[in-house]
Amino acid sequence: MYLPSISGDFFSTPPHSGDVNVLADNAAHEPSMRSRVALACFSHATRDFLGQTAGRLLGLGVYSLLSTLGETPMRVASGIAGAGAGGRLSYLIARSQIGTGSYSQCAAVGVCTILGTVIGGIVVGAGSNQIVSGLAAGSLMTSAISLANKWTSTSDEKQHITDLKTGSAIGLTCAGIGVTAWCDHQWKVGSKLYPARNLGLIVESTVIEICKSSFERVGPSINRNALNFEGKVIASLLGMAPYVAATVLLNGYASSRLQPQNETAEFTGLAVPMIVGAIANAVRGFANALVVYQLHSDERFIADYNTLIVRDHAGANRPDAETVLNKTSIRFLLSACRNAVYARLRDSGMSVELANEIAQGVYACYAQCRDLIHDIARGEGWSEPRVVQRMAAEQATA
Repeated sequence: MYLPSISGDFFSTPPHSGDVNVLADNAAHEPSMRSRVALACFSHATRDFLGQTAGRLLGLGVYSLLSTLGETPMRVASGIAGAGAGGRLSYLIARSQIGTGSYSQCAAVGVCTILGTVIGGIVVGAGSNQIVSGLAAGSLMTSAISLANKWTSTSDEKQHITDLKTGSAIGLTCAGIGVTAWCDHQWKVGSKLYPARNLGLIVESTVIEICKSSFERVGPSINRNALNFEGKVIASLLGMAPYVAATVLLNGYASSRLQPQNETAEFTGLAVPMIVGAIANAVRGFANALVVYQLHSDERFIADYNTLIVRDHAGANRPDAETVLNKTSIRFLLSACRNAVYARLRDSGMSVELANEIAQGVYACYAQCRDLIHDIARGEGWSEPRVVQRMAAEQATA
């Protein structure tokens, strides 16, 4: 879409008739913004579906191979992997949100890291539903308290909110664990295939994140980073409903209907349900891209007006190893928590279909916020209020 430059030359020197014809011809051949946005949204959906399919099938292959090994070594290996992922993620979030400027802050970061390491190991290795519930309670309360930073103005108030977030993260997590333990006395899921499935998740999560980082500029794309942190939060909330619905319908209901009703690790029996479930992520990619563009087009929550919201095709690029590692840790831990909820519901006698729908529905609410968790881990947060300078003409007519 051709937009003439509003400058002195534009108003003073009329273009030649030949130039007008050339400009009109170029504008006629350029796609409209609506078609560019639609194509970008479909590109997001296609990339997410293909990446999910590749990751799920490769992870399923590893799961099928590891399922033939002994349960105990699988639990030990998966517990070590969970401890590493949980410790790294806890350290990154605590370091960025608490800081390391004082001894007390360093101690708080250390406590959070140790707690995350222990929690990650227990969830992935044993499938403790008590730990999963504690994590959910702690993260929700911490997110609610962090909203108070939007209305703080002094450094002392911000430090008070930071201390409160640290205490709530630890306190509410322990409280959630205690309440769930009082209701459910079983700390380990009975499924012998649970640890092997989680080890397959490592491959699945890694492949998906490599694909996302490598091919995010293949085809047109919507630039999520054109929004500030508040905009990203709003976009995640607005895009949650279609993703949760698609996840429950496809990963929960349809996959349960397609897969064997008995616990199995056969590749042929689980491959089709895995592919069908990947469609839910295509819905997520399309919806999130559309919501981000709409917020930006309404000129709300814009981080930088010089940042393009619709990016053209730029080809595949080499993924950043640290970004892939951090995002893999987030995806892996959330997926392991989903598996723990599903396995515990099955142990309690719930049907495959209902247990899958509940586990997938809860998981989708948190999975929709994966990018936000990564933003927080790398130091993003609520934007500082900005004073907007008004033009003299605007002030005169105010």
